[in-house]
Amino acid sequence: MVRRSIVVCLALALTGLALLVPLRHSQADEQAGPTADQLRSRASCESQVSNGKYAHDSGGSKTAAVCRSGDAVHWTADFDIDCDGQRTTQCNENTDPSYQPETSWQQSDGRPLNSAGLPFIVVPLPSSIWDYRTSGIDGATVAAVVYQDKVAYAVVGDQGPTGIVGEGSYKLAQQLGINPDPASGGVDGAVVTYILFPGVTSVPIENAADAVSKGEAAANAFVNSTQTCASTNLDFTSYPTIQSGSTGSAVEAAQCLLGGTNEPSGTFDTATADATKSFQTRVGLPSDGVIGASTWTALLAAGDQPTLRLNSTGAAVSRLQRSLTAALARTVAIDGQFGPQTETAAKDYQTSRQLIVDGVVGPVTWTSLQGGK
Repeated sequence: MVRRSIVVCLALALTGLALLVPLRHSQADEQAGPTADQLRSRASCESQVSNGKYAHDSGGSKTAAVCRSGDAVHWTADFDIDCDGQRTTQCNENTDPSYQPETSWQQSDGRPLNSAGLPFIVVPLPSSIWDYRTSGIDGATVAAVVYQDKVAYAVVGDQGPTGIVGEGSYKLAQQLGINPDPASGGVDGAVVTYILFPGVTSVPIENAADAVSKGEAAANAFVNSTQTCASTNLDFTSYPTIQSGSTGSAVEAAQCLLGGTNEPSGTFDTATADATKSFQTRVGLPSDGVIGASTWTALLAAGDQPTLRLNSTGAAVSRLQRSLTAALARTVAIDGQFGPQTETAAKDYQTSRQLIVDGVVGPVTWTSLQGGK
């Protein structure tokens, strides 16, 4: 009897140790991404992509801008509970006075998303303030959401009113330690930071584990990136072909546009060639590692897609002028002023690419430029 008891105890002890191994592994995985403070620190508003600001609630003050920092798009707002989608014990007509049995995006089986089971965020419907699609965002785009000392990874899963930001699913609120009750929960104030990673998507949309894995990788890349373009000259009267072995200011400009953790060196090294090939593959160009007219055009046009026309001004106009200079192989003055010369250049570009020729640079023209066409 004693021996049998010893054997049983040993077996239980070994079973306990076996259970502890995956538990420790899981805890390490949860800490694989950056901290809340690291993400908040990196998410400064390097450039505003919204044409104005959003309110947190209907009728409230418009204080929340949509910004871009590096490759990420972000805003800081409150957190309202979205309980729409599949009917569950937590989310239904009785628990949520505003409940709707649908979401803007659906699961791979065609059913609405499950707010009680899937962490997702809500983006405002496209409007004159901002159209999320022009920033490379769509359903299933992965996001990191930061509240106090917590970071949770989510996907874009629903759309909300055109003038409001700051909303996420029941499950996301739970993960952030926010009261998830759809009638009385949420949190007020500009205390939650929503950081979206354009081009990074969860497959399928309901695969929360995929969102965490991809989100941690994107978040690490985000906090480790630096804004290197502030002190780099991007304005040239022509953009020369550069490749391995090239040196000079044009190489510095390309390195800045390609991004990375190092300051531009001005030497087209192996790392620059690899970054060029990666960028070319991403935008659909031949990945030869050589920066010629098409790659310059795509690099210089990269970013959001605001509609520009005669008399528009600002950084987006300068970005357009640089890209047109590369695409047309002729100098377009880079002054941030959309005057007659820029309008003529835009029309010439549209004509040569068989686009509607109106001199207005909207999503179609931007998409063509950003594809290096």
